[in-house]
Amino acid sequence: MLRGIYSYISNFNSLVLLVTLVLGFLLFSTLFGILVLVPFFGSGILTLLSVPDYNDPSVIAAMKVLQIMNMAGGLLLPAVLYLWLVTPDDEKLVGFHRMDSPMLIVLSVILVLLAQPLIGWSAELNNLLSMPKWLSCVEKWMKDAETQGQVITDAFLATTSASGLAVNIFMIAILPAFAEELLFRGVLASLFKKWTNNIHIAACLSAIIFAAIHLQFYGFLPRFLLGAAFAYLFFWSGSLWLPIAAHFTNNLLSVVVEFLFRKGIISTNAENFGTDNEMWLTLISIVGVVGIMFFIYNASKAANKRNADDTDLEGLH
Repeated sequence: MLRGIYSYISNFNSLVLLVTLVLGFLLFSTLFGILVLVPFFGSGILTLLSVPDYNDPSVIAAMKVLQIMNMAGGLLLPAVLYLWLVTPDDEKLVGFHRMDSPMLIVLSVILVLLAQPLIGWSAELNNLLSMPKWLSCVEKWMKDAETQGQVITDAFLATTSASGLAVNIFMIAILPAFAEELLFRGVLASLFKKWTNNIHIAACLSAIIFAAIHLQFYGFLPRFLLGAAFAYLFFWSGSLWLPIAAHFTNNLLSVVVEFLFRKGIISTNAENFGTDNEMWLTLISIVGVVGIMFFIYNASKAANKRNADDTDLEGLH
C-alpha cells in the first residue's frame, strides 16, 4: 500500500519530499518524546530541557530519551518512509541486499580502526580554523555551538556503569549507524548521484551535509572525511552494510574509550583519542586507509561484474 506512489516525481521534488518528511518527523518525535517524559518530570520538563543541569542524572536521562526518539523517529523512520514512497513496487529498497563477501564488512571495520590517527590529525587541522575579523560573530557562533555540542557529548558519555555503557552503545553507536547511513548514504547520496550522475559529487555533497548538520564546525573536517568514505563504500559495494559497520565501529570506539577513561583504565578520553600522534603514525594510517579503500573498490567491482554476468546468464535460460 502506497509503495512507489511518488516514484515518478523529479529529483528536486524528491529532495523536497525528503526534507519535509525529516522536518515533520523530527518535530513529531520531539513532541512525542516530551509527552513521554511529562509523567516523570511534570509540566516543568520544558524548563529542565531548555536550561539543563548537566550534573543532574535525571536530566541527562531525559535528554537521552529525546535523543533516541529523534534518531529513530526523526531520521530513521522518514528515511524508510521516503524509500517506500519513491521506490517502484518492482524494485528492491536500496542498500540491504545480501553481501556476497562478508570480508568486505570486516575490512570496513579495520578501515575505521586504521583511520583513527588520520581522523585525529584532521581534527587538529580543523581546530586551526580562524575567521577574518569581519566574520567574528560567525566564528563566535561556531565556537559556542562547538562548546555546547561537546558539553552535551561529555554529559552523555559520563558513565561508569554497565547499564550506562549499554545505553550509550545503543544510542551513540547502533542507532546512528543505521539511521544516519540509511538517510545520508542510502537516501541522500543516492539522490545526489541520480541528480548529478557523478558519485564523487554525490559523495562530497552528502558528506558536507552530514558534517554540517552536527553543528560542531571544529569537527567538520573529520566528519566530512568519514562521510565521504562511507559514501564511497556504499557506492562501490551497493550495500549499506559496509558503511553501517564502519560508522558503528567509529562511534563504538568513542563510547568504549570514554568509558575506559572514566573507569581509570586508560589515560586518554574520547575527545583526545587519536590526536597528538607522531607524523609517521599518521602516514601509516593514510597508507593503510588508501590501501583498504583501493582493495574494497576492486573487490566490489569484481563482485558487481560477477553479479551482472550471472544476471545475463539467467536471462538466456
